[in-house]
Amino acid sequence: MSKSTNFTGQPIFGQLINFLDRSKISKISRKNEADRYTKKFTTYKHLIVMMFVTLNGYQSIRETIIGLLANAHKLGHLGLNYVVRRSTFSDANKRRPSEVFGEIYMDVYRKYASSLSDSRLSKQDLKRLYIMDSTTITLFKEILKGVGRNPK
Repeated sequence: MSKSTNFTGQPIFGQLINFLDRSKISKISRKNEADRYTKKFTTYKHLIVMMFVTLNGYQSIRETIIGLLANAHKLGHLGLNYVVRRSTFSDANKRRPSEVFGEIYMDVYRKYASSLSDSRLSKQDLKRLYIMDSTTITLFKEILKGVGRNPK
């Protein structure tokens, strides 16, 4: 029997990293001189950390580094061999051009665009579409406490 090529049992983050082509990322980085004057924190590692930030919903650099430290035993699986320092991460965010990440995104998008679902709806589907908005429930949560049965 051959091994299954499905992603069963792999964390979502690992599955996302499998879609990235390291050689293409380094080629884009060289073209934009994004790794100029860097020693260890390459564009690929910066991309991995930024994906980690996005998936975990972190809002600050301090929160990101604490999250990386909490998962330090798993960093090897992500392609990181150390926890980046706050100052290094901050400097990389300032110095590395955002166009690099845009080009990496477009490269991945072009590569997998044919397998992505088309979410455009026809005019008939748009007429039948109903959107439920639950924001009123959260807005009036305090008012609705008095309605109905009181658990006390």
